[in-house]
Amino acid sequence: MSYIVRSNYLKMSATRKTIALKALQGTDRPSRRVLPVKQLGLNRPDPVFDLSAAERKLYDDLVEHLDHYGLLHKVDAVGLSLLAKNIAIMKWCADSLKGPGDVVQVFDNGTSNVSGMYTAYTKAQAAFQSLMSKWGLSPVDREKIAGMLLDNEEDEYENFKDA
Repeated sequence: MSYIVRSNYLKMSATRKTIALKALQGTDRPSRRVLPVKQLGLNRPDPVFDLSAAERKLYDDLVEHLDHYGLLHKVDAVGLSLLAKNIAIMKWCADSLKGPGDVVQVFDNGTSNVSGMYTAYTKAQAAFQSLMSKWGLSPVDREKIAGMLLDNEEDEYENFKDA
């Protein structure tokens, strides 16, 4: 008796080629690329959440940071509001954690668990670390941004590709 094995694997989407690979293969269609247009004289966006004075200071500092590099867009208000609120939550939790008793919770029956405050702190910290690289808040990310902004030299590879 033989069995026929069939695969029920359905591929949901095609693997897309990168722009660089398309350019290298000569299949790139520049007309399909939509490039963002920097608007000069953009007013600084207002936060989308109600922020306390301390949170608003964080928000304004983040806006100043992006505006300094010319990277601020109006739609950044959502992400920057989220980041400012997250930093404030992380600080509030960190200020509440004074010692080991605040990290580990011991119940009457002798069992123990990580406290809710410490869990909130670690979640806020993880979210902050994930968001900080997206907004150029680490030294490595600032160097990348500065490198992109200061790189005005012609690239031999790009010239070869365009020829």
